[in-house]
Parts: sequence; structure tokens; C-alpha cells
Amino acid sequence: MKIGFIIPTKEEAAGVPAGCVAACGFGAGKSSNCAAAADLIFNRGCDTIVIWGTAGGLSPELQAGDVVVANRVAHKDFSLTPLPWARGLGDVPEFSEEDFWHTLDGALVEKLRMAARTVFPEHKVVIGPVCSGDIFDPAAARGNPIEAQAWAVDMETSAVAEFCHRLNTRCGMAIRFGTIRVISNNADTSNSNEAGDDFGAFLQRFAAMNARLVRLQELLESPNTVCVGL
Repeated sequence: MKIGFIIPTKEEAAGVPAGCVAACGFGAGKSSNCAAAADLIFNRGCDTIVIWGTAGGLSPELQAGDVVVANRVAHKDFSLTPLPWARGLGDVPEFSEEDFWHTLDGALVEKLRMAARTVFPEHKVVIGPVCSGDIFDPAAARGNPIEAQAWAVDMETSAVAEFCHRLNTRCGMAIRFGTIRVISNNADTSNSNEAGDDFGAFLQRFAAMNARLVRLQELLESPNTVCVGL
């Protein structure tokens, strides 16, 4: 296994150490991060892609600094309506399942969870569903059927998951995909007083976590590593 991290923005990439295999700062959003995945796969020989970045929390159980490892992903703003075969918001033919979500590799999800708990023992680490999209309206979040089920929201995860899935199913590749997201604030609120840490201050905390990415990479790539904090 050769891990390649995607770190979407240059602000999120502060503090990433030399020796970490990462595509940094391609930019926020779906297209930019599919390009980052292509760079890691085709130019740098990675067979496992892991997005490492920030996300907004949608679960009331999550606080700033908590870590979410995605086990299911969905596009929260994709719709083929009014095409006659469209099933509804989030339905992506040949990608989403009957409930409009896409299930990630369970073995990789568990390995990401164990490694994250080992490397970041002071942080709460959970497994849960993550949705992605380009626009987020806090006031309408729970009216969106995909957002209503998600624990966290970002701008990249579902697109890169679909990109890797289509490489595997259409091009005969065997790329594994996962994502680890650190909650920066509670996204499901329009009240700025409830938004958690100031994002600038949060990014300083995130940079300190970046300093441990080489250790995270080592744990994920080694078949013999025993993770702690289970």
C-alpha cells in the first residue's frame, strides 16, 4: 500500500512535514481534488488516496477538533431531475446505492480509525457518514435529505470517492479511498456565536496535527503496525 494524502487548500497544508506524500493546495472543491487524486495516482504511484482536511460538523455530538473517518459518502447537491429515471437528490448512477449513499472500503475505514486514534490520542475519533457539495446553507441544512443523515459536510470527499470508484470499475484499477476530516466548527447553525473556534485559530491547531502526518502515513502503510487507543 502506498498512501497519498490530499490536503485541499494551502491553508490546511500548513505544517505538513517533508517526507509526507501529499498533494497540497490544489484548491477547495470537487474538480480541484479529483485533479489532486490524479496527480497522486498517475504521477506518484499511489494506490490508496486519503483526504485529510477540515469539515463542518452536522452532528450535535461533534465539537471542534473531533475527527471523523467517513464510512459512507454522498453528493448532497447532485440531481438528475427531471430526467425520467432520476430517483432524487444525491442519486448518482453507478455510484450511489439504493439509499443514495456510497459505502467505502470497510477494512480501510477501520485502519484509518485505528491509526488516527494512535496518532491523535487527545482527539475524539469517530466513524460516520460525510456528505459533500459546493454550496451549504446552514438555515436549510436539515431540509436536505442527504445533509439530514450526515455527521459532517465538506466540499471534496464524495467527488474523489466517485473518481476512484470509476477508475476501478471503468479502467480496471484497484484504487482504495478514504477520508479523515477534522471538525472546524458546527456547520448546522446560522448563529456565528455557536460556530466553535475562530477558523484562523483552529488552523493553528490543525497545523500542529499536520506535523504528525508522516507517523500516520507509516502506520497506514505498515502491515505489521499495532495501533493503540482502540
